[in-house]
Amino acid sequence: VHKATGKLVEGAVLFRTRLDMAPDNMADMTAKHVAMPAAEPGVYRFKADLTMAGGWAFRIMAKVPGEKDTVEGVVVFQAK
Repeated sequence: VHKATGKLVEGAVLFRTRLDMAPDNMADMTAKHVAMPAAEPGVYRFKADLTMAGGWAFRIMAKVPGEKDTVEGVVVFQAK
């Protein structure tokens, strides 16, 4: 989502992703994940088989149209 407009960003090139348990102080515990087809432009989906419950962090690096620098983001969530 583009912060200034609140709109979805189309055409981003995601070149580095990582899924790990860093929120639970286990950054070495990673999970395989794959990109999935999006239902609409500007939506980027991934699928993963989480091996255990706990805190997970999904980290993304991307080149985004209109942005000079690489954009980095992280989504932290709890798996049960």
